[in-house]
Formats: sequence, structure tokens, C-alpha cells
Amino acid sequence: MVPSDSNVENEGAAKDADTVMDIENSIPNTADPAKGFPRYTRYAVIVGCFVIQALSCGTIHAFGVQQEYLTANVYAGEQNKIKALGYIGTLMFFGIYIWGMLAGWLAEVWSYRKICFIGVVIMALGQVLASFCREPWQLCITEGIIYGLGGGLVYSPTSTAPARWFTKRRGLATGFTVAGVGVGGLVIAPLTEFLVSHTGIEWSFRISGFYILVLGTISCFFVRVPTQDKTRTLKRFDWVAFYDKRFAIHALMVFFVTAAYIVPYMYLPEYWVSKGLSAQTASTLIAVGNVSSSVGRVVTGFVADYIGVLNTLLLTITVSSLACLLVWPFATSVGVGVVMALLYGFPSGGYWSLAPLAAGKLFGIDRLASTTGIFYTVSGVGAWLGNPVANALLHGPGHSTSYLSMSLYIGVLWAAALLMALTNRISYSKALFASV
Repeated sequence: MVPSDSNVENEGAAKDADTVMDIENSIPNTADPAKGFPRYTRYAVIVGCFVIQALSCGTIHAFGVQQEYLTANVYAGEQNKIKALGYIGTLMFFGIYIWGMLAGWLAEVWSYRKICFIGVVIMALGQVLASFCREPWQLCITEGIIYGLGGGLVYSPTSTAPARWFTKRRGLATGFTVAGVGVGGLVIAPLTEFLVSHTGIEWSFRISGFYILVLGTISCFFVRVPTQDKTRTLKRFDWVAFYDKRFAIHALMVFFVTAAYIVPYMYLPEYWVSKGLSAQTASTLIAVGNVSSSVGRVVTGFVADYIGVLNTLLLTITVSSLACLLVWPFATSVGVGVVMALLYGFPSGGYWSLAPLAAGKLFGIDRLASTTGIFYTVSGVGAWLGNPVANALLHGPGHSTSYLSMSLYIGVLWAAALLMALTNRISYSKALFASV
């Protein structure tokens, strides 16, 4: 069969785009992007993005406190309403990711600062409206949909803006920024518990909306990039990266990771309780994992600056997979539980520092927000599908006490992600010891 002219043109465009991407990525970027700005500017960007990430994701972590109060005191005994409450946290996380493509595109063609400000206002609005809700379905709208939209608008821009200000320390800068997710959870969760117990559930939402608006607005003034492409318009989306075959491979890696990532944090506590550990001990072990995750986000970013982001990404995914396949099934005591929390928390947390940097490495730093935004949208799909499958495996015949099928499922997902990451690493450079 003779190929049509359109097919030949498409193939040629794809090859040309792939060649352009290779040329762009092979040119060393040694110019200081912060040249001409005050010395503190790049560090102010990190602080601003850190605070916004802490507010957006920390509030989602803290909703568990409010959910527990509503379950025990407001909807006690109403199983259908309690079940509906369980969807809210999922909707909030889903929103953080699924709006990534829109947020990244708007940030690049319009303004990082403005899109973050809009997101902050929407998050605050969602919290205040939640204080007037009387039914779980109303909370699904205010917290799940409205707050999720606001969180999604700020997450991609704040994850990628600091990297635009650095050449030699991009990994460390991004690591400090995304560590705000873990720090936010550690700070806002106990703050929310204090507010619920001292002011009531309604005012806990209102006060949360107030400090999100105030602190978030102040932080938005620090969110910016050194250069904004003024040639692109709201009607034009940058499709160049789509012509690179590595784009689909990276998207698959992101899907597999996010389908697996949150499941251990959700099910390890009940797994440990089923093995005879107390609920308090299980909670402490998860806290160890969260702290390890926050540290991992910074340390892996630092390491990536020296051995390369693609190499470091391979290491973090490998250890995460091995932790689920080889350690989780035997984590039936406190000692092995600590090992599991550390071996899973540290590298899996590091992934969130490395994934956007890997996208910048593969597809160009100037289109980092839009490409990373697309991958965050893929993350939303993975996060939405991964947990139901894990839950179905857990409650399948013969599996409800061993959790073995779940741990193997999560380990295999990480292993599939490893295969995708390895493929892109080899396609970028076949040199075994290259710092890429």
C-alpha cells in the first residue's frame, strides 16, 4: 500500500519534531536564568511555591480529621452518608491532578502568578462554602469539586516554577518546593484537629478558608518565572512534545506510579492492625512514612543534581517496587514495619521531585508547565483507577486477610513504571554511567 501524502507529512513532522527535541535537549543550558533579577528572587519563588503546596495538599490531608468528626458525631449510624464522605478525599486528590493540563497551559501562555491567585481564591471559596453544608453530597461539591479545581490550578505551576530559575540546582529547588506537601500535612492536620475541637466543624472550614486566602495570596506575589513566552496565545496549544515517542512512554510511567502510589498509605494501617499491631502504632508507622517521604523529596532532588534526574528516577522507582514486593508481605512487626515505611516513603516521595524534572529533561524546560500539567492529568486517571482495583483484590475470595495480592499488584505497577523509565533513560543516552 502506498502511503498517502498526509501520512508522509505526519511522519515527516514527527521525525522533525523528534530531531528538534533531541537538538534542544543536547544543548547545555549554562546561562543563569535569574540574571538581571535581585539575588533573592529565585529563593522567594521557592518559598512562595512551598507555602501554596503546603496549603493546597496539606488541607486535603487534614480533611481526614474533619471526616472522622462528621462520621462519629454528625452522621453516626447513617451508613450511606458515611460511605459518601469517603468519596470526598478522593475527589480532592483527583482534582489536584486532573486539572494539571489546563493549569500548566494557562500558566505558560498567560501568567503563573495569576493562575495561582485564581486557584487560591477558589480553594478558599470551597472551604467557606463547605461550612454551610448539611449533607455529604453538598460537601462533595464544595470540597471535592470546587476545592479540587482550585488545588489543581495551583499544583502544576507551583511544582514547576522554581525549576525555571535554576540550572545547576534544579533538583534541590524542586525538592524543597514539593516537600511542602508533606510539611503541610504535618502542620495543618493537628491545626485542624485543634480548630474542630475548640471552634466546631463549621468554623474549622471557615478559618481554613481565611488562612488559605491570606497566606496563599501573599505567596502568589512570589510566584513567577524569569521569562514568559509572549508569542503563544490562549488559542494555541504547544503540541511539539506529542510528536516525541518518549512522551507516551513517560505518560505510561506516570500512570503506573500514580495508580500505585497512594494505596500503601491507605491500606498499610489496617494491614498492620490485622497483624496484631495497635491502631496507634499503625498511625505512628504511617507518620514515619510521611516524614520519610518529605525528606526523600529534598534528598533525591539534591542527588539528581549530581548523578542525573533520569538515573535518580530509576533508583527511586526500583526501591519502591522492591519495598512492595519483598518487604510489605513480611512487615508484620514494628521493626519490619519501620523498614517498610522508610523504604517506601523515601523513594516514592522522591518521585514527586523527579517526575517534573524528568519531563523538563526529555521535552525542554521552557515547556515544563504544559508537559508536566498533561502528566498530572494522567496522574489523576491513575489515582482514580488504582485504588478501586486494589480494594477489589483485597476483598476478593481468599485475600481479605493476607493482603498479598494487593502488595504484589502495587509492586508490579511500580515495576511496570520502572520499565517505562528505563526505556526513556536508554533512548536519551545509552552510556551506562552518563549523568543524565
